[in-house]
Amino acid sequence: MNTRFKAFSIPASAAVLAVLAAMAMLLAACGGATPTEPPAATDAPPAEQPTEEAAPTEPAPPAEPRTVRIGVLNPTTGGLAVFGEQENSGIQLYFDNHEIEGVTVELLFADTAGDPQQALEQGRRLVEQENVDFLMGLVNSAVAVPMAQFAGEEQVPFLMVVAGAQAATGPDRSPYVYRTGMANGQQDRPLGWYAATTLGYTKAATFAWDFLVGVERAGGFAETFTAAGGEIVLEQKPPLTTTDYGPFISQIDPAAVEVVYSFFAGPGAIAYVQQMREFGITPDIRIVGPGFLTAGVLDQMGENAVGIVQGAEYTPALDNPENTAFQETYGSQVGGVAGVYVAEGYLGAEVAARAIEAVGGDLSDAQRFLDALGAVAFDSIAGPFRFGQDGQSIRNVYITEVVRADDGTVSQQIVDVIEAVGMDWAP
Repeated sequence: MNTRFKAFSIPASAAVLAVLAAMAMLLAACGGATPTEPPAATDAPPAEQPTEEAAPTEPAPPAEPRTVRIGVLNPTTGGLAVFGEQENSGIQLYFDNHEIEGVTVELLFADTAGDPQQALEQGRRLVEQENVDFLMGLVNSAVAVPMAQFAGEEQVPFLMVVAGAQAATGPDRSPYVYRTGMANGQQDRPLGWYAATTLGYTKAATFAWDFLVGVERAGGFAETFTAAGGEIVLEQKPPLTTTDYGPFISQIDPAAVEVVYSFFAGPGAIAYVQQMREFGITPDIRIVGPGFLTAGVLDQMGENAVGIVQGAEYTPALDNPENTAFQETYGSQVGGVAGVYVAEGYLGAEVAARAIEAVGGDLSDAQRFLDALGAVAFDSIAGPFRFGQDGQSIRNVYITEVVRADDGTVSQQIVDVIEAVGMDWAP
């Protein structure tokens, strides 16, 4: 692939779809001649007839590139803005550095503010006024289900990147919806099984925010942990806005709990991990959780995070050629190390690009494009990638542990890999 790319901030200027170029076919007319008697043979050589040189033909002009317009929906204001901006940067980074032969890609970014109603309004505007060919994006589950329903009703392809609400790719999934990231619980089910069978824990507590994502993630962990012989002895569900976890942490009986499953993110995760250390729960009792527990905040957690074991769909520590090239590109063009939200945006963009390339940039037939999406399979920055029949990605889950380097810095170290994990994975 080479790169031809345009990006627009939203609200974007009204753009007109590029005219599809048509190749003209040249028709050659051939006339027939009436046969005549051949001339009588003679000994004289035939007279030379003057010949005319064929007029040079003009080369056909190159075809105009097709234009594909992608509406990208993510929060760039509000409490989830940092995650939305990181996902957006990953999408843009991919298209800045890769081209689809004969196709110009235009990205139109719209702000959802993490709010379902605003997301629907922006999605409708992108489809009806900006005439985008398909939609992609989202980081939060609250927006995922209504946007998936919208895509089905409007019959517009929708590529979900991070938002994990299970219903979006569940039994009632719209055929217009695919998800490149992992659904809630897709990381947590393997982690529950691993905690019981490999780490050998038998008694666990679960701590997760009291909303859809926390319920689905903690439930996934508990399902496989108990199926493998473990027991959940304590469940704590702090409200989403919690900053003081003391009243919840104080309920832990260190004599009755061996491991604590935890799902929080961002500043809330930093406060939680710090207070678990202040209450003396860690490091004697291990914290386990999905990769999002430390995503983007591991450096700020510092020493308090050492020993945390996570089930992650992506980690910068992955050693494969695709991830090495991605991290080098990010480091040289942006700076630093790309985390999971940037990586998921980049991966989602590559999936979209491969499907666009498969249809030659012609998205006039939505079903043909959806079929191309469903057939995408390749070695990605996060390892082997493909979709299941439910439109949900099937990917590796990487078991990581936070370790301390000699210089005092902390990082993730991959300790195991659980391959080909789908939404309803079971050991």
